[in-house]
Amino acid sequence: MNLGRKLTNCRMCESNDLYIFLDLGFLPPADRILSKEHLDEPEIHFPLKVAQCQNCGLTQLTYVVNPEILYGETYSYESSITEAGKKHFFDMAEYLFNKFNLSTDDLVVDIGSNVGVLLEGFKKIGCRVLGIDYAPRIVEIANRRGIETWKALMNVEVAAMALRKKGRAKIITATNVFAHIDDKDELIKSVKILLDHNGILVIEAPYFVDLIDKLEYDTIYLDHLEYLSVKPLVNFFKKNGLEVFDVERYEIHGNSIRVFVGKRGLREISNKVKEFIDLEEKSGIYKKEVLNEFARKISGHKKELLNLIYEIKKQGKRIVGVSAPAKGNTLLNYCKIDSELIDYMTEKSKIKINHFTPGMHIPIFEEEKLLKDSVDYGIIFAWNFAEEIIKNPVNRDFIKKGGKFIKPIPRPVIMETDTDNELRKQTIDNINNNYIEIKKSVNNSDFSGLNKNSSNINNDYDKAKYNLMANKNSNSFISNTNIIKEDIEKKQDLFGVEIKKIDPVFIDDRGIISDLINEPVNNVGLITTEKNAVRGSHYHKKSNQYSYILSGKFEVLLAPYDQPVNVKKVILHAGELITIPSFVIHQFKALDRAVMINMESQSRSGTGYEDDTVRVKINIE
Repeated sequence: MNLGRKLTNCRMCESNDLYIFLDLGFLPPADRILSKEHLDEPEIHFPLKVAQCQNCGLTQLTYVVNPEILYGETYSYESSITEAGKKHFFDMAEYLFNKFNLSTDDLVVDIGSNVGVLLEGFKKIGCRVLGIDYAPRIVEIANRRGIETWKALMNVEVAAMALRKKGRAKIITATNVFAHIDDKDELIKSVKILLDHNGILVIEAPYFVDLIDKLEYDTIYLDHLEYLSVKPLVNFFKKNGLEVFDVERYEIHGNSIRVFVGKRGLREISNKVKEFIDLEEKSGIYKKEVLNEFARKISGHKKELLNLIYEIKKQGKRIVGVSAPAKGNTLLNYCKIDSELIDYMTEKSKIKINHFTPGMHIPIFEEEKLLKDSVDYGIIFAWNFAEEIIKNPVNRDFIKKGGKFIKPIPRPVIMETDTDNELRKQTIDNINNNYIEIKKSVNNSDFSGLNKNSSNINNDYDKAKYNLMANKNSNSFISNTNIIKEDIEKKQDLFGVEIKKIDPVFIDDRGIISDLINEPVNNVGLITTEKNAVRGSHYHKKSNQYSYILSGKFEVLLAPYDQPVNVKKVILHAGELITIPSFVIHQFKALDRAVMINMESQSRSGTGYEDDTVRVKINIE
């Protein structure tokens, strides 16, 4: 079997001026799941390099894998798994029907139709539908669902047969498949044969601008031969006697563009076409320096994701993958995340359950297994559907048991859940309730002789009011702003680190204002930490760090960067701010469930944080 071909010329303009800016190594086909019997067999990997044509601007892979390998019996992608995906396609069908004044007898053809979700939407309206797809198992599912689907690659012969049997199509769609097709000339010839004179070709695909901007590099895998932007599409269709007359943007798959194509001169070209091209030029996606920076950020993301996983594993916690999409396999294989780091994957798709991921060979189980085992963290690899996945009943129960979810893109973060939000709400409620009690106490107290007309904390009235608050509510959130340390801790040299309680600067009947810092910062983050969890164990070369404790308490270890054995320990309580200058090693251990606001003078975007951070292990016997 022919494995594929190396790309030497741009498939849209035929230029050989291709600039390779990204190399993700050798990866297996992302949708090619493995059975247990196949694990001991050789698994073919292909080079995953991305280039941009310096003539027309099309971004594309440098190697084209034979479709028989990509879309054979092991192909596992189903477009009907998520409710968000179904809704998107059903809404799309209704929108196109109304936008182009279709009748209920018009023919809609979907190229790469998968199990037929989009066509199902058109069929419900009353249109005639035909799907064309190359994956045999997927075609079988589509036909069982009542969506007529032919197993074929779209070409001139297939288009001619469809014309004879079905007539001309008013709409031809290619959602998330136009970029999968290598032979664009054959595709255009096919479309021209089958499309009605006034018919529309509708393309939908992830937008390269967003892919760059949001670091969505997991969208890059062997199925996706191209990463689309509007400028090269306009030139390509113009060359082939067609024209792009409108473009829209949708929040699906991280942000996608929907491109409308028809015969030249039949429709007014929307201003949006130029607006999108201007956006692309302004964003710099056709500049080598922007592409190179994108590649650099990907390398930094890999380090950041692995560091998070390693940190969790050091704590003895278990991690699984929640959802097993193709994009997840890009992350797994590029970052070399195997079953030593992730115990298994969970899935809804029956096709994938009881199989193994390509490359890393992580087992895939039914989603209910998440509740049967003692699992601490789940990485949501289908992050574009994270909201729906979290609302899944199984995953809701996982959260109730104390489980946490990690969203890996655009940067790996432990997601806040309703539990976190409830904790924050309780903290705020406690503050409010305390304030009500304090206000009652203040109103019933004698402040004769003090200036009651001023609302500045420096005035006697509000000093007295604040003191009353602290004394009256010794167990309240507010009173916890008192530093509870031994005198020796207060007096010791902490290598330039400062710890102070944050006193209010303003109090009136509406509440309290406290100033945290008056220094320039480039990042502010809210961090929730479980009891006994450890954060930090590093120093920064440039960044100063300011950490304000909202609730709970931390044991903090401090040491000079060049004397990691010279360790001093302090305890931080709610209401305290610690200022840590650069070149001071710091490690935070939560003594109970704690929440802090973390502020840094340097930005955490891209690889900036990792470049500024040096990992150092410190400990106290």
